Amino acid sequence: MKQISDPAKQVTDNLEYMIQNTEVPELNLGERIVEQMNNTNTELNQRNRSKNKRMKRVVAASGIAAALGFGVIGSGFVSPVMASALSQVPLIGNIFQQYGDAGLQASVANGLYQPVQAKDSHNDITLESTGYIYDGTRISVALKRDGQADAKLLGERLDNGDTDTSGKGVLENIRMYINGKEYFTGSYTLKDGDSRDTAILEFNDSPPIILPNADPDKVRRPEPLGDSFELKLEAILTGSDQPYVLTFPVKKNTENLVLKPESVKSHDGFRFALDKLELTPITTRLTMTGSGELASLGDKYKLPAADLYAGKHLFGFDIYDENNNLLKELPGNNMNFINGQYVIDYNFTPFKETPKSVTIKPYVLKQDKSSGKSSEKKYISELEFHVDVK
Repeated sequence: MKQISDPAKQVTDNLEYMIQNTEVPELNLGERIVEQMNNTNTELNQRNRSKNKRMKRVVAASGIAAALGFGVIGSGFVSPVMASALSQVPLIGNIFQQYGDAGLQASVANGLYQPVQAKDSHNDITLESTGYIYDGTRISVALKRDGQADAKLLGERLDNGDTDTSGKGVLENIRMYINGKEYFTGSYTLKDGDSRDTAILEFNDSPPIILPNADPDKVRRPEPLGDSFELKLEAILTGSDQPYVLTFPVKKNTENLVLKPESVKSHDGFRFALDKLELTPITTRLTMTGSGELASLGDKYKLPAADLYAGKHLFGFDIYDENNNLLKELPGNNMNFINGQYVIDYNFTPFKETPKSVTIKPYVLKQDKSSGKSSEKKYISELEFHVDVK
């Protein structure tokens, strides 16, 4: 009779083999990781000699994952073969694999997910962060809830777009602190995870939406996040008499390509300046400023008078590489009009490979006055940017 193999044992054996046979540039992490793995196994064996072999193998795999998380993953280098094996190990970022955007999914496959252990418990509920992904541009945090809750972590979405937050254990509000100081983000998003008890929190340091008549000096703008910081989350859950506090260190572990072409395009009374294009394995970030008015477009391409930027055009952008691969715009992007200038700070999914060139195609959307919806992109080729990358 053919013996059935143990999947956890296969993953463990494959990881051991790859650690010993993978060349890591400039860093000899193999011995260090194997040593930590062996130490982890020794300690577990001393504590749990009565546990069966299969359970030991699963725990050992988690031990290897922890070693990799703070060793190879921390270095920013993971070979494709090892990345594939990492994606099979339990607890390594599966929430981002299943429910993240293309950039988050790729970051897990490339070993950029960073596990943490931060939790808080009271009122029969535990809230924890199991890990995060950070590329210096945006941070995504995995949240998980355990205990006596009777509703989804983010509540139930209603047909009218509202959220039903009744019931115990619903996340009502969350505050972020960077190095002990409350952080005022331009915007943050929360989306459901892979179960009723999980969610993904995401934010960045882009400017908040600012009303055209607001005093810019009185608007709190996010400070740059930096390469490393201590993040504290204060989460309010329904039915709890105090916030859940999660604190853990965050560190960027990607090599980013920052392009500052200082290129300017002008057309029809309007001027666009391309300030920065940042390419990371997780995000593509576009920063631009604009001024003037596109005189020939007319009212059909301007926002309705009742909207935020009354009388202003709402710009969108399509970004392609030299092979015509189109990036997808990420949610939470804000366009501002500050001190007489359009301020663009948009995030997109990453390129699968570093492109040789990038084309940025601005467009405006035709407004349907009857429905209030925007449709029918009108590209403005005269304001198009072509950026050589390498």
